[in-house]
Amino acid sequence: MHNSTKFSCLLCVYDKDDPNHFNECFESLSNQTLKAAEILLIQDGPINAALAEVIEKWSEVLPLRLIKNDKNIGLGKSLNLGVQLCEYGLIARMDADDICHPERFEKQVSFLDSHPEIAVVGSWIAEFQDSPENIVSYRKLPADPEDLFPFAKKRCPLNHPTVMFRKDAVLAVGNYDPYANQQDYQLWARLLMSGYKLANIQESLLFMRVSTALFKRRGGLKYGKIEFAVQRDFMRIGFINRLEFVRNVILRMFVRLLPNSFRKLFYKGFLR
Repeated sequence: MHNSTKFSCLLCVYDKDDPNHFNECFESLSNQTLKAAEILLIQDGPINAALAEVIEKWSEVLPLRLIKNDKNIGLGKSLNLGVQLCEYGLIARMDADDICHPERFEKQVSFLDSHPEIAVVGSWIAEFQDSPENIVSYRKLPADPEDLFPFAKKRCPLNHPTVMFRKDAVLAVGNYDPYANQQDYQLWARLLMSGYKLANIQESLLFMRVSTALFKRRGGLKYGKIEFAVQRDFMRIGFINRLEFVRNVILRMFVRLLPNSFRKLFYKGFLR
C-alpha cells in the first residue's frame, strides 16, 4: 500500500539502555513498509560509547535527528520537548529497547487517515523473552472509543510504546507532564476529558522484552506514590469520582507492595 502521509517517530535514549536492544529497535524502524519521514531521538543526558556508536551507525541509514539534553531530565520532560520539536502532524512513539512489527506504521497511518475522529491509536503488544520468536504473553486492550473511556477509569487504555497520535491534540491538552512514571496515562485521561477519542488496532504491532526486572520496577512505595499523585489528578479533573479514586489507590498499592514473584503472577494472570 502506498501512503504519502508523513509522520515523525519519537524516542528517547539514556545511559542505562542496552546498546544491542537499541540497535534492534533501529533495525525494526529501517524494516518498516512505511518509513518515518523523521526519527527524533532525544538523548537524555550523557551516554556511553556503545550507545553513541549505535546512533552514529543508524544516522547514516535513517532520517535521524538527534537532540541532546545536557543532563538527564527524565522521560516525561524529554517527551514534552520531543513533541514540540517533531516536524510532522502525526507522531509515533517507541521505546529504545522495543521492536516494531514491519507493518506497524503503515497500519497506523492508514487507520488514522481513515478515522479522522481518532486522536491516538495504539495496538496490542507481544511480550517476549530472549527472542521475538519466543512470545510468552500478549498485552491486549479494547478497540473502540466507547469501551476505552470507562476502561481508562480503572486501567491505562493504551500501550504507550505502540501509540501514534495527532500532535495538535496532544499539544491542545498540555502535552506530557513530567511524571517519573505514567506520564502517558495522565495524558490519555486529559485527552478523554477534553472529548478526544482513542482506539486500539486489534493485533500486536510491537514486540516488548519482559523480564523479572520489569516487574520489580513496577513495585515499591515510590512507584505507589506516583500512582497516588496520578489518581489524585484524575479526581481533580473530574475523570474519576472519590469512590473510584479510593478503589484505584487501594488496588494499586496492594499490587505495588506485593513481593515481586507475586506481582509477576498478578500481571500475567489478571492484566494479560
